[in-house]
Amino acid sequence: MDEITLVNLLNKICEKNQALTWKLNCKYHDELDTSVMQIHFLQSGNLTETTKITFKMETGQVIEGKHRGFLGFRQPTLLVDALLDILIYEDSRIGSLTTN
Repeated sequence: MDEITLVNLLNKICEKNQALTWKLNCKYHDELDTSVMQIHFLQSGNLTETTKITFKMETGQVIEGKHRGFLGFRQPTLLVDALLDILIYEDSRIGSLTTN
C-alpha cells in the first residue's frame, strides 16, 4: 500500500466531512515485513468512533472493517476501494445535509 495515497485519501475524506478526524495505528509487525494496521475515523468534537478498518499494509487487503451507514466491507476488499466507498458515502451524506 502506497503511504502517500493512503494519507491523501484519509485527508480527502476529512475534507469532505470536516467533523471527522483520522488516526492510524500499527496493531502488529513481525520481522518478516508483515504489518497489520488499523484506521479509525473519529468525530472531531466528541471523539466518537465512526469507522474502524484493519488491513495488511503490504497488500492493502482489508481484514475487517465497518463504517457508519455500512454493515461492513465485503471480503475480499482492498483498502483503496473501502476508502473510496467511504469518500463517496460521506460526500453524499454531507450533500444531503446541506440540501435539507
